[in-house]
Amino acid sequence: MTSSSKSPSMDNVIKMPASRGEILLREFDHLGGREILERILGDPDPRKVVEALPAGDFFWIVKKIGGDDCLPVLELATPDQWQYLLDLEIWDRDEINPAEALAWLRRLFEANRPRTVEWLLDEGSALLYHVFQTSLEVLVREEDDKEFEIPEGFFTHDGVLYLQARDAEAEPFLRELTGAIAAASLAAYQTLMSSLAGTVPSEMEEGMYRMRTVRLAESGFLPFGEAVAIYSPLSPDQLKRGGRPDAVDVPAAGEPEALIPFLPLHEGGQTGSLREAIARISDPPVLDRLRLEYAGLANRIAAVEGLARMELDGLVGMARRAAGYLTIALEELAGKDRDGARELLEKNPLEAIFRVGFGFVLRLKRVAENWLKIAWFRKAGFKNGFWGDERGNLLSGLLLKRPLLYTGIKDGELYRDFAGAEDLSVAGMALMKLIALDGFMDALAKKTAIDRESAGRDDLTCFHLLFTFWARMRLGLEPGFAAIRPDEARSLFASLREGEEAPPYQMARCREVFLKDMLAFAAELSDDLRAALREELSATWEDFRAEYEEVPPADTDMKHNPFLLIR
Repeated sequence: MTSSSKSPSMDNVIKMPASRGEILLREFDHLGGREILERILGDPDPRKVVEALPAGDFFWIVKKIGGDDCLPVLELATPDQWQYLLDLEIWDRDEINPAEALAWLRRLFEANRPRTVEWLLDEGSALLYHVFQTSLEVLVREEDDKEFEIPEGFFTHDGVLYLQARDAEAEPFLRELTGAIAAASLAAYQTLMSSLAGTVPSEMEEGMYRMRTVRLAESGFLPFGEAVAIYSPLSPDQLKRGGRPDAVDVPAAGEPEALIPFLPLHEGGQTGSLREAIARISDPPVLDRLRLEYAGLANRIAAVEGLARMELDGLVGMARRAAGYLTIALEELAGKDRDGARELLEKNPLEAIFRVGFGFVLRLKRVAENWLKIAWFRKAGFKNGFWGDERGNLLSGLLLKRPLLYTGIKDGELYRDFAGAEDLSVAGMALMKLIALDGFMDALAKKTAIDRESAGRDDLTCFHLLFTFWARMRLGLEPGFAAIRPDEARSLFASLREGEEAPPYQMARCREVFLKDMLAFAAELSDDLRAALREELSATWEDFRAEYEEVPPADTDMKHNPFLLIR
């Protein structure tokens, strides 16, 4: 059985590896960094809790606790968890960032000196070579050189090798680290330091980068050229809709590979049809496959973005972007049929579903691009801002390489990823209204040309032209877009507010007059564009009314306003 009539919580059906970190990860988004640290250290066996965490989830926890506060967790972590952390934190694309490398080595050293030294002399030896090559200058005193003078700023642990930190601020830590290595194995220390001059840093870094690439690819962090393939749109016809699910290859429980990341899907798929569809799946291998694929998908998105030391918000953002495109595909193909959405998840790789979802968004972008080739406003020499902030920014977002939805200042950001079919529908309708408004402005411009003075204004928008054209109509002036005089503006509002003695001025009876006057110029538009135009003009009238509802009669001639050209 893979489904049920009820829709239980997703966390109730996505089972975690058997570890005491289960509750911790389930409550991750409700806990602060200090609370997570206290939960771990308060466990009877904190080391077991940390070691049982998948490397990806461990990384999320470190980012939530914070680099300088996570030392107790670093002390409990496994070498594989350390390596995963360093692979993501100390690189700038294909080069090691010396400052970040030193900072994280310092944290590891402070967390557990013996283990750090042991690791650096074994698995981390390449990193140690690189750090010392870029951070230290080494002088060797020959045994028979009795006149050797210690240069200022150099220090030694054996009377033979003299070291100086290239960065004075790093000197205390480098002195401690080299001393600990010398104390652990003087022979290894001397061999290491003596061989630094014979190693080409660029060649060593290139080899380290290749090994890092291999390691990260296992978690979905592919090279950019491969990772970007997730944004290659896929036809919905390519998805399986019936038959039996393909067999899934998920590591057996108890094996090291069985540490399947939990947090990416937990954080990304908390709402919408994706969550409800997953909640209907009860087959453990399928659920494990989904968690594994979802983590890989989020990591591929991160790889496309550049892997530049992402903070927690960035990790959550990548997970939610994955959820958004998956949700779009599920909702566009299955609608409200959650069992239909469940079947799509069971029978298809998440990458394929993601690409279908992105394809739906890209289809909307193509509509915008094709319209721009014939749009009146472009031919007239106007830019996207001609449509005002909201409409212009919406269009700009759709035209991005990877389209984004304009949301104003909602949630502290102007743009965000598409999160579902409703977002797609809203953006599609807004684009249709914009196309209708462009066709309408084309019709108006054919009646009378836009004068150069008006067209040359830096702040000119379509609403200046639209309402100025209408104002001239209502005032009985010559048709056109030329600015009206201040006294004419006051006369216009006196007419519009007739019968209203005090603010807020509603001008209610004029709304239908405005719509009727304007729609008379839209006879050549198709029925659907005409309907869209009516909605847009109605919304525009409400903006106009709200702008002036509290303005005193004497101030209705203000020159700087978003609706009328007043000279």
